[in-house]
Parts: sequence; C-alpha cells; structure tokens
Amino acid sequence: MVGGLGPSTSGVVVSATASARPVLTFRNFSLRCDKSDPRISFKVPWNWEIPHGKKIAIITNSSFLRYQLIAGIAGLVPPVSGDLIAGGVVGWPVGGSGGLDSKLRISHSINFLKIVYGDCLERSCVSLDEFWALLLDQSIHPNLTIKELSKDQKEFFYLALSVLFSFDCYLFPQSKFLMSKAARQLRKLLLKQVEGKTIIATSSNGRFRSDFCSEGLVLNPYGGILYSGGLSESIEWAKSNLKLSDDLEKEDEQLQMGLDLQNASDDLSSEVM
Repeated sequence: MVGGLGPSTSGVVVSATASARPVLTFRNFSLRCDKSDPRISFKVPWNWEIPHGKKIAIITNSSFLRYQLIAGIAGLVPPVSGDLIAGGVVGWPVGGSGGLDSKLRISHSINFLKIVYGDCLERSCVSLDEFWALLLDQSIHPNLTIKELSKDQKEFFYLALSVLFSFDCYLFPQSKFLMSKAARQLRKLLLKQVEGKTIIATSSNGRFRSDFCSEGLVLNPYGGILYSGGLSESIEWAKSNLKLSDDLEKEDEQLQMGLDLQNASDDLSSEVM
C-alpha cells in the first residue's frame, strides 16, 4: 500500500501520514449502498482520515456508491451512521449548481457565493476580472438569469464557478464537460487552483484521472476498501479483480437524474447536481 493510506493491524484503513488537521475525518461513518433497499449500508464503517493534499480517484463498480460518496462528503446526503469531520472547506461537486436557483441573475448568483465563500475567493488564483472575461467570451452576461442560458452555457457557467473559488477539498463526480475542448481554458485554471489541495474523484475518465489524481482507492459495493495505492497500480488492480463497466460516467449521469436518495435513518432526499 502507498500514497498515505494503508491497513492498520485492526483491519481499518487509516492515514499513514501524520497530519495535525486532516482535511476529512471519518468516524464510524457509513452510507447507504443499495438504491433499492435503504437498510443496506457499509458492512464495516469507516474510521480513517485523509490528509491535506491527497488526490484520490475512487474506483468501484457500484454507480450508486459513487453517487452516495460524493453526495455524502458534500453534505447533500446524511450518513446512515457516524460523522464526517471536515478540517477545511469542502466545495460543492465540481460542475454542480452550488445550490443556486435558476431564476437568479448571473450577477446575483456570483454575489451570493462571494458572501458565502468570501475567504475562498480571497485566496483564489483566479481573479474576478479573469472570471468575467471567460463568461463574456461565452456570451454569458451579468443580467441574464441562469435559466436563460443554453445547455452548453450552463455547463460552462457552473464549471467556471467551481474554478473561481479556492477550496481545501474538491469533489469530482464526473468530468465529461471538464475534459472537453469547450472547457480547455477552465481546465488549465482548475489545475492551478487544485495545486496542494485535496481531490476526491469518482469520475472514471482516464485522461481526467491522469491529469488530476495521483492515488487510487478501490472499493467494493458495500464501502469495503479492497486496495489503496498509486493511481496506475490501483487501476490495474481494479481491472484484474473487478468487473468494471466500459461507460461508468454514462451510468453516473443516468443515476443523477431525479433519483430518490433517502437513507434508512432519515426522511430526507437530495441530489448531487
């Protein structure tokens, strides 16, 4: 095992790198694992930490678990048990709406997020002038409402918002638009923005993993950790030991469309995007 994660003598995966304040700490943490049965959750709850600066690709053949992990870490789906303690600012899923109402004007949306994430904007390597110039190049004007944007403009706008703020932890549920030609400039800026930051990614895009991730964490459908190590080693292990779909991101896109994510321990449901 490499990359800061390794098995302890008790069988629980823990941080192998000392850190005064990990970016994420899981304590008896468990999520729902089966979309058809809310009673099914992690067989072994998580009790481990992720130090700052780790860039981890989550590899699993369960599209529902990939969805739940991003939603759970983002705070959009409550855990079935335990707690997740953040030692920094965890951003909303990259490319997601950031909780914005589609009736808001572009200018009002940005002003709202500036208030909520002011500290993250102050330490950003992307200036507001640079951000607005990128939007104007796509004919995204301040007085437009989000719902007036075309599909491509919305994808660009939401990704640009994720690029604008400097978070301690970035969540990547998918990367189809991010890795497209249309997002090339945003991708270059985001690579600068995530330097030294933590990444948790469930995207299966090979080029994205190569550009943004350095480590892999292979999970079974019930949250069990099968392997952790360098990215290429983890991918090879998963290819040899798991039945992986050829189009995982397409599965994830379908799963994100209106699925009820109610857990056994609550009456809430949420969507990642």
